[in-house]
Amino acid sequence: MPDVLLFGATGYTGALTAEALSRRDIDFVVAGRDPAKLEAVAARTGASDARRAEVGDIDGLVQALSDVKVMITTVGPFEQLGDTAAEAALRAGVHYLDSTGETAFIDHLVERYGARAEDAGIVMAPAMGFDEVPADVASSLAVEGLERPDLVLTYAVPRTASTGTLRTLTANIASRDARWVSDGRPTTVASASRKRWAPMPDPLGPKLSIAFPFAIGALAPMHLDLKSLELYGTVSRVEAGAIRASMPIVKRVLKTRVAQGAIGVVLDRLPDGPGEAIRRAGRWTILAEARSEGTVRSVALSGVDIYGLTGETLAAGALKLAREGHANGGVMAPVAAIGLDTLHKELIAIGVDIQTYEPA
Repeated sequence: MPDVLLFGATGYTGALTAEALSRRDIDFVVAGRDPAKLEAVAARTGASDARRAEVGDIDGLVQALSDVKVMITTVGPFEQLGDTAAEAALRAGVHYLDSTGETAFIDHLVERYGARAEDAGIVMAPAMGFDEVPADVASSLAVEGLERPDLVLTYAVPRTASTGTLRTLTANIASRDARWVSDGRPTTVASASRKRWAPMPDPLGPKLSIAFPFAIGALAPMHLDLKSLELYGTVSRVEAGAIRASMPIVKRVLKTRVAQGAIGVVLDRLPDGPGEAIRRAGRWTILAEARSEGTVRSVALSGVDIYGLTGETLAAGALKLAREGHANGGVMAPVAAIGLDTLHKELIAIGVDIQTYEPA
């Protein structure tokens, strides 16, 4: 009997996740809407079965899940397409992991499915890839043992992206405010409305950064008792000026159907995503700075290949839930769902560098 079903296996991130599953001692099946492409993925990765399932057909996906323990879904943008998988997981009684980076969809999971998942003992772990897994690990390590700390997260990420990421960014992220915490309470900050010089580790050095709506703003407060949380992304001086000047217009334009239609036409003509050489050349760094009652600790994670990392962390999370289950249910941040130790070891195993900085 298979342990895991991968929904969306023929997409860019889905294919990388299938390859990650194939490298682990786990029986898995693939699911999607195109039988020929599914059979090709199954033949390449050793999946034990290829099952037809598509967005909108909840009953069909429930049937496909009838003999598995965990579902991974990479079918996005999740605000538009994610409900089929979430509802099917609950009806089928299987744990759920996804690759979203959309704060609004995480909120939607909590509001619509959280209580049902908790009552059923089903884990729903959204955002089990880059950038939330390394950010959640960095945050957890930085605040460990600190009482109600102030936490600042800064991201330096490659500028290359898959068409799926670009669709999500333009449809559901770029026009949204950042989710922060102030005096222990959630608050919102307009993207690009705040800036700072971030003390990024070598070889980056100090970098200008602006407020950005990373989804960790919704996830970290689920399991970390924070006094404050701020989220930034590094930019050049030129980018900072251009983004701040254009953001009000961008927000209005991206919400129109005409703009979304035009963007869709352009993205349909692009490759699915960057090739392996480009992925491995794109280096990323996430810095978590924590402070509490005079104690300061910073944790920096850095690595390459954000899409390969997503496939590996999704596979590792699915394996952990399939083999060990979980004591609780509900919508959870990555560390709460899979465990800090498991994710810490997984990131190190795939070549992520983890450094901790504390005053002597």
